[in-house]
Amino acid sequence: MFSQMSPNVSGRAKAIKKITIAMIGAWGHGGGVLAALEQFPDEFEIVGWAKVFPEDNPQGLKATLKIGANAPVFENPAGLLKETRPQVVVVSTRLDQIAPLAIAAAQSGCHLICEKPLALSHADLSALYTAVKKANVQCVAILGNCAHPALRAARKAVRDGLIGDIVLCNARKTYKFGTDRPLWFGRRDCYGGTIPWVGMHALDFIMSVTGLRFTAVAAMQGNMSHPQYPDCEDHCALILRLSNGGHATLSLDFLRPPGAPSHGDDRLRVAGSRGVIEAGLTLNTCVLISEDKPPLKLSLPEPENFFADLVRKLRDDPESLAETTMSSFHLTRVCLCARDAADRQQVIPIPVC
Repeated sequence: MFSQMSPNVSGRAKAIKKITIAMIGAWGHGGGVLAALEQFPDEFEIVGWAKVFPEDNPQGLKATLKIGANAPVFENPAGLLKETRPQVVVVSTRLDQIAPLAIAAAQSGCHLICEKPLALSHADLSALYTAVKKANVQCVAILGNCAHPALRAARKAVRDGLIGDIVLCNARKTYKFGTDRPLWFGRRDCYGGTIPWVGMHALDFIMSVTGLRFTAVAAMQGNMSHPQYPDCEDHCALILRLSNGGHATLSLDFLRPPGAPSHGDDRLRVAGSRGVIEAGLTLNTCVLISEDKPPLKLSLPEPENFFADLVRKLRDDPESLAETTMSSFHLTRVCLCARDAADRQQVIPIPVC
């Protein structure tokens, strides 16, 4: 399906055939994925845009991206998949529509880059997993924070053994609620809950830095400040068991004041048997606190274009993303189990994907 780089001819540089990409939907973080590809017009080509709802306006995004300026806009995803046959589909729309649209794209043989969470129910997640495995395609959630310099520095410190064995992790995500959230955020059947929508990022912080998975979860959630959005929890607290026997906690909220200097504030603390790592994504800092030295601000790696590198892998070696696909499904399953735990007030075991 994918065109590989051609061999050198008379010593000339290798020529790379463009990988074809289409976008389904016009809401969410998918536009950011495509914008990350814009600086490489010789490698990536957008071949089509599809509406999910009549009011969708992909033309607005299309107008800003030269790599998709000539691509047609389809009134429905089925027409796009049939007519353009893209190699990669970005699914970015209202959250209840992600799983069925991703299943249709997988059945058409397309690799997937999807808004998160991948599904709002266990049944839909299992159906998507089955479709992806049957079609032998990759399905990656839009979770680019793992490439943040602060988290990459933390990951290196952990892997280098600078804090010993992982014992406890704390992740925090706080957002401004704002004044223009879609009304469907107030409906569980469309939004799915704040734990899947926001919590998946915080869980990814932990898993990307430690390499550990999650085996059980307890959670609480509520809405005390936004009654006009009844099913959009404005605060959530989770505790999870890690696969090495340690534990993790998450706090998620939409309570950041309007006057705060940034929309969000993301942080991660990893406590080990011989030290602590504290990473601030918003502040772009990573500090090591060890047994016998004062706190040390770690040097950060250079920024990288996570999504361009991701699509290159889908072009050149899609099997190299098999673990990333599994992680996307695992994180979605953890979120659904955590939401169940909050709804039922029970500790919920997390099944292995």
